[in-house]
Amino acid sequence: MPVNSAPTRLGIPRPIYQVMLAHLQTTYPQEGCGFLAGKVDAAGHTAHVTQLSVVENRLRSPTAYEMEPEQQLQAMLSGEAHGEQILAVYHSHPYGPAFPSATDLAQAYYPELIYVIVSLQQQARPIARGFYLRDQTVHLEVQLLQGS
Repeated sequence: MPVNSAPTRLGIPRPIYQVMLAHLQTTYPQEGCGFLAGKVDAAGHTAHVTQLSVVENRLRSPTAYEMEPEQQLQAMLSGEAHGEQILAVYHSHPYGPAFPSATDLAQAYYPELIYVIVSLQQQARPIARGFYLRDQTVHLEVQLLQGS
């Protein structure tokens, strides 16, 4: 899906959102990562998450992530097998804001996906934001609809 016609809202049901946060809390103080899969509504404005796939951060770093390749492939194939598409990559910033770092921008390999970044600077009060990243810049911020 071209970025110009991509959804500008990402609906994450509360149970999936809570699983994502729990995963990122368990990987703290390292960055955690994974995928969100689902379907885009008929109008093309809202992507609805129905599946979360945890993927190991093989760097085990508090400032960077790299998905374990076999788990990454398995997550992508699982979404397809269920008739869903990968909608978003998510990862945490244990000590940074919910905004793409220079590393995130340089390594945004999927311009068609939403990048959900969860700040754990205040670990008890995570903040999540979503973005399209393209050409090493923030192309567009996406509205996250939690509990939808």
